[in-house]
Amino acid sequence: MTSDIKSAARVLDMLELFSTRCDGLTLSEVARGLELPKSSTLGLLRTLHKRGYLVREDEDDSYRLNDMIRRDGFARHGRILRVAPPVMSALAVDAGETVLLGMPDASGLVRLLAKEASPSDIRYDIELPRKVPAYCTALGRVLMARMEPAAFEAALDSVPRAALTASTQVDRSAVIDAVEAARETGFAVVEDEFAVGGTGVAAVIPLGPGQPLAALGLACISQRYRQDPARLQAQLGGAISRIAEAMAGQGNM
Repeated sequence: MTSDIKSAARVLDMLELFSTRCDGLTLSEVARGLELPKSSTLGLLRTLHKRGYLVREDEDDSYRLNDMIRRDGFARHGRILRVAPPVMSALAVDAGETVLLGMPDASGLVRLLAKEASPSDIRYDIELPRKVPAYCTALGRVLMARMEPAAFEAALDSVPRAALTASTQVDRSAVIDAVEAARETGFAVVEDEFAVGGTGVAAVIPLGPGQPLAALGLACISQRYRQDPARLQAQLGGAISRIAEAMAGQGNM
């Protein structure tokens, strides 16, 4: 068996191991379970985490299978989780802000699929896995802007519109106006509505037929976003184009 085939087998063994566990596994536990050296195991864990298949729990330094993969399988999300992470890493460095990839979850909610934290010492961060409300987040509003009318109406009313901060828009008509603005401009911008001091800007990733609805966003420190919103939106748009091109280039693989 060649080294490439061995590596592929080890990746599959690791995914199968995680699929049997709902809780997390540490590096030592995975290495012991697969009978592999810790150095090899760590490399595989880091790769699967980087690609979005595994989620890392910081509190106990364990890993677990991404809930989206467990729930929906590889086919629906595998390609974008393979393509997006390197683009997200480059964007986080260029923009200096945290990058988030999200998809619609239950009506009125957005599932955060992957994250690349800003390299800045002072940054916006959020733990994954996480579901966030659509009505008060940039990812949520731009995704709602692409929904059919019935789905949009359901998303508006499925989650209580609580005031998470003093700036949160809770009035139904105000949220509709914000979604309409996102539909017209292609970008949703939400300042201090989900968290004080944080501004989100997001746009939909234009994917082909049969591909899931997804959006990419920057989670910014509000003060930094206000200094140069045009630059950040342009950098976000460029990253989205690169992801869409890479997805199209892979055809139906």
